[in-house]
Amino acid sequence: MDSLPNILTVSELNSNIKSLLEQNFKFVHLLGEISNFKIHTQSGHYYFTLKDENAQVQSVMWSSRNQSLLFTPKDGMQVVIKGRISVFALRGTYQVEVWEMFPQGVGELQLKFEKLKQKLLEEGLFDEQYKKPIPAFPENLVIITSGTGAVIHDFLKVTKRRYPVVNIYIYTVSVQGTYASGEVVNGIKEIEKLEKSKKIPKIDAIVIARGGGSIEDLWPFNDENLARAIFDCKIPIVSAIGHEVDFTICDFVADLRAPTPSAAAELVTPDINDLIENIAKFSYFYKTYAKNKLDALKTSIKEIQSNYYFNRSKDIIYNYYQRIDELSRLMTNITNNKVSMIKNKIKSYCSSLHHISPENNLKKGYALVFKDELDIFNSGKNSTQDFSRLVTRASDLEKYDEVAIKFFDDKKSAKIID
Repeated sequence: MDSLPNILTVSELNSNIKSLLEQNFKFVHLLGEISNFKIHTQSGHYYFTLKDENAQVQSVMWSSRNQSLLFTPKDGMQVVIKGRISVFALRGTYQVEVWEMFPQGVGELQLKFEKLKQKLLEEGLFDEQYKKPIPAFPENLVIITSGTGAVIHDFLKVTKRRYPVVNIYIYTVSVQGTYASGEVVNGIKEIEKLEKSKKIPKIDAIVIARGGGSIEDLWPFNDENLARAIFDCKIPIVSAIGHEVDFTICDFVADLRAPTPSAAAELVTPDINDLIENIAKFSYFYKTYAKNKLDALKTSIKEIQSNYYFNRSKDIIYNYYQRIDELSRLMTNITNNKVSMIKNKIKSYCSSLHHISPENNLKKGYALVFKDELDIFNSGKNSTQDFSRLVTRASDLEKYDEVAIKFFDDKKSAKIID
């Protein structure tokens, strides 16, 4: 009896085909025409058919890869793709997963461009975090370009019109040919060196510029060494290579990409007319603002001044002023009355004292007797004996004591004889 053949399930068959195809066709380059092109609304993946006169193959380009395309594919477009074969086992169909896509006729240079671009992208040379800002009001700019041609003329014309106060330094290089990229690299390094040694002023930005041309004409600006020199430069660099539709590696690694050299001049300089207008608007705004603010403050002060409670405070203060004046007058009157009363009392005391004073009694015929008095009534004479002891009793005197008798008008000496 013949043995049964090796029976496979459909899944096993598709799986074997998948392994066979994907192992033997890791990457392929295909030329064909796009048809049935569709973009998935949510995911952004590209789905299309790549065909020629006799055959076709289903293709897919995931959104993670199609974002780097410099063009949007369309039906009928002839393209060259790089991709790998994959099998969708569920349906038993195979397709091409597209990694890179170029319009037909791009050729070897474009492939080199995309390869270098991908390499530098993966290294992070295009990352926004490394982009240096261009100063808003530059003082010194350097343009690296050809010494002849329309580029330098257009750049200087635009900068003179927009911002005539900026200083422009021109560093001439070849912008086409074998040595062009090396000259631009040397220019970047020399400018940094001159600035560091203070042989030139601080440079605010460097503009690398040339006019449009074919991919071969612009190829020096797809040089890897130039890209790394731009990335390493501490001075902000603006790339202005070719026309708006032209892209070079310089454009991706530079701190700012300008579609044309004239556009670069506009991007790196402000418009002085706009500045003057803004200053005028600023001045008018703040004058108006200050005036309105002062008017509002004056109004507030007037309202405060006319406010009852504000005036009530002043009234209270003025009342205290008046009360202080009244108390001051009262204190003055009290003081004056007190002084007058004291003066009157002093006069009364003086009068009383005068009536009872010894001098006044002497006028009435009385006399004063002093014992041992030498001459207390003659000023200027020396005394050698104790004196001024008033005799008030006869018993204080003894026989032969010398005494002085003071009358109102004079004095007399006497001796007690009894």
